[in-house]
Amino acid sequence: MRKWIYNLEFPDWCPVLTIFGYKFIRVEDYQNRLNQLQHLVTVHSEFEVLANTGQHAITAYVEIPKSEDKAVLEWANQNCTALNDILLLLSLFIGRDVFAIDENNVDIGVITADPREYQWGGTLRCSIPYKKQVLDSISPIGYDIGFEEGLNQIYSIMRTNEWQKKYEGGYFLFLANQAFRRQSLESAFSQCWTIWEHLFTLHNRRWLSRNQIHQLEAVEKISFIMTEYALKGEIDEVSRNRIKSLVTVRNKLIHFGRFENDPSTHDHAILFVHLTEFVMAKIMGLWPSDVFNTTDRLEDFLKQQVKTKK
Repeated sequence: MRKWIYNLEFPDWCPVLTIFGYKFIRVEDYQNRLNQLQHLVTVHSEFEVLANTGQHAITAYVEIPKSEDKAVLEWANQNCTALNDILLLLSLFIGRDVFAIDENNVDIGVITADPREYQWGGTLRCSIPYKKQVLDSISPIGYDIGFEEGLNQIYSIMRTNEWQKKYEGGYFLFLANQAFRRQSLESAFSQCWTIWEHLFTLHNRRWLSRNQIHQLEAVEKISFIMTEYALKGEIDEVSRNRIKSLVTVRNKLIHFGRFENDPSTHDHAILFVHLTEFVMAKIMGLWPSDVFNTTDRLEDFLKQQVKTKK
């Protein structure tokens, strides 16, 4: 049995991706299908792809194993299989909404998924180490098999009892899949903040009651996540005041619906989104890429003195 796969973009020159026994294979006219997807810039690699508005496109099909394991993520539908988990991972790491339909389902109705490229999450893709796989002994051209190996390693970690117990089914991955989509910075920032609060709860609900977690100041929660995931070794008084200023940005956004007209506020919100990508990468067993200079930007942010209004 097999299913059609929408919006899956393979690494250049990669003909097949095999993840947890599911074999994803390019369709025959993959180049044309790839060109149908949204591309915000023109790229020249395996194929020349021009920038375009784009749409959904079937780019692959997946061969289903004879015996499928159940999903480990907290899907609303309890009949979901490991394929659903893998499609979510592919969406996060490729930066497109990747989904499947049955091969014989010719009338699927209206597709409500967003066909646009994700705006955030680039740290995740860049965090999987590159590993070249030569196609044959004659041609020097190879492809990045590290992507396939990385996703298999990530999913194996996610299926362990230790990971499942620590992260209680990994619901935050659904939150991240929404936060990283193309939307306003205000929306992405708010959703990322929810992820940090959610992670704090997962790590502390054993010794803190729901009421205690609810009443605890946000600066304490953000500080905890920064140290828990080694974004900052120690939170001194200067860093604490900077985190307080970030909490103020969040509170004003929640109450007034928009950021203040201040370029630094937008820069700090973008930094927080990239920090969320950092945390996600670490949770999935990766060493986060610093492609966006996130660590230096965080250090610069935390050591700045907070300006007080006269």
